[in-house]
Amino acid sequence: MIDKVDLFWRTVRHLKPRQIIYQIWNRCRRQPKLRFQKATPITYFLVVPEADKPISWEGQAFTFLNQRVDFESEIDWNYAEKGKLWTYNLNYFDFLNQPNVTPTDGLQLIHAFMGQTNSLQESLEPYPTSLRIINWIQFLSRHRIQDDPINAHLFAQTQLLSRRLEYHLAGNHLLENGFALLIGSLYFQHKPWFAKAIKLICTELTTQILADGCHDERSPMYHQILLDRLLTVLFSLQHDTWHTELWLIPFMTRKADLMLNWLTTITFRNGDVPMVNDAAFRVAPTSAQLRIKADRMNFLATKQPANEEQGAGCSGYRMFRQNRYELFVDVGAVGPNHQPGHAHADTFSFILHVDNQPVLVDSGTSTYQIGQRRARERSTAAHNTIEIASINSSEVWAGFRVGRRAQVILVQNTERTLTARHDGYQQLGVIHQRSWSIEPAKLTVVDQLLDVNSKRLSKQPAVARFHFHPNVTLKVVNNIVMAGSIELTFKSVTKPALSVTRYKMAEGFNQLWSGQCLEVFFTDSLKTTITSLHEHTLPDLLL
Repeated sequence: MIDKVDLFWRTVRHLKPRQIIYQIWNRCRRQPKLRFQKATPITYFLVVPEADKPISWEGQAFTFLNQRVDFESEIDWNYAEKGKLWTYNLNYFDFLNQPNVTPTDGLQLIHAFMGQTNSLQESLEPYPTSLRIINWIQFLSRHRIQDDPINAHLFAQTQLLSRRLEYHLAGNHLLENGFALLIGSLYFQHKPWFAKAIKLICTELTTQILADGCHDERSPMYHQILLDRLLTVLFSLQHDTWHTELWLIPFMTRKADLMLNWLTTITFRNGDVPMVNDAAFRVAPTSAQLRIKADRMNFLATKQPANEEQGAGCSGYRMFRQNRYELFVDVGAVGPNHQPGHAHADTFSFILHVDNQPVLVDSGTSTYQIGQRRARERSTAAHNTIEIASINSSEVWAGFRVGRRAQVILVQNTERTLTARHDGYQQLGVIHQRSWSIEPAKLTVVDQLLDVNSKRLSKQPAVARFHFHPNVTLKVVNNIVMAGSIELTFKSVTKPALSVTRYKMAEGFNQLWSGQCLEVFFTDSLKTTITSLHEHTLPDLLL
């Protein structure tokens, strides 16, 4: 019991006072309920982007998170058999903005939802309500549809959202609330909502977008989602003539530009982004799609940031690029102290692409459901880093909670070398130091386990893990590991012990792909050298 109390304290002690107040308030207040106005609200169509959402609805079938559900007759908007995130996706109404959805189709779906108003449950929570407001308004504006019952329902949803902003969670939820309230205020030309929305958005963009352009929850997937939403809102805002705040569009444009530049910096040449923290394939628009969207809007002065390889900014993420390989490294905090819900215990993990193909990968995220799989995917053991005594470097628990967090100190950060320390194993008396040395056809990774007091080698046993992409086959010969086009060698104070195991990489939500994981057991320190097996084909790199 004492251990649980301590764990809870290590978790909640980082919350902001406002979060604590709203956490209590949200637990005490009644379930959300729509309140309808007597008079039908007047609406004003917005200028909206082209319909660009992926196909998730066909007939009576919906596919979210790679799980298809066929509703034989009436759609159950409270459908819960696939988990809360699936239910959320159903209620976002992204499918209204698929390219193939006709006005008739969309109206039928909206009215089907409205027909279950009195029985709606998770549908009326602020996050799905936020996304639904934006999607409904885009659909209605694109097709110039005036429907009084829909507008009355939409007004009630926006009014509900304005009373239930997610201050208790903060993070991307609160920013999405602000975007939706802004779009709703433009659609109804509602000045109090507009004032509340721009104050919220400006505060949260200032707080949540770090100086290097990364969203502070440090998930490239959520970064892409939020950038897409910001571009969508900006598109409508720049064509709006009702609002008079001339500073708003330039402010939001600067944030979008910063976000797009950071995204460009960390996107691999093959178009993938690192699947670090909570991130999954085929959930967010790709970096290429977002750049095309920004270019079509013709108002972002996007440009590559100078000195890209010096990019270990406040997010703690850095990308090294060589002709043959790309190396993505995590030497930052697991997330913002007050909202690390999407964080993994992955400090000092790294991802390696060779010849534009993934070789060493993050095992990714396949579920948000609390359980063994969720715990495994957030664990240190699921990442390319060091684990000591089967303990996570940061205390991830439940579905979205973190107790003790690894704190990182940068030791050296140059064009070709990166060294950092973290205290995630301080309770064991150990500091983990890892360095990466970059050469054109060679990468050297050195791990040292230092005594927390003396900073000398600690005589501590540990295991280093290397998760290889499922397309890569390992071959171990005399403690040399050959993996596709690269070779790995290891050196330690004592002879390292190598073991190859199987692991499951998330190919997307609810999709797992079996690959090979190399475990290297060592004491004190470990030097890992990764070289190309085809260096003779690269004379220009070795000059």
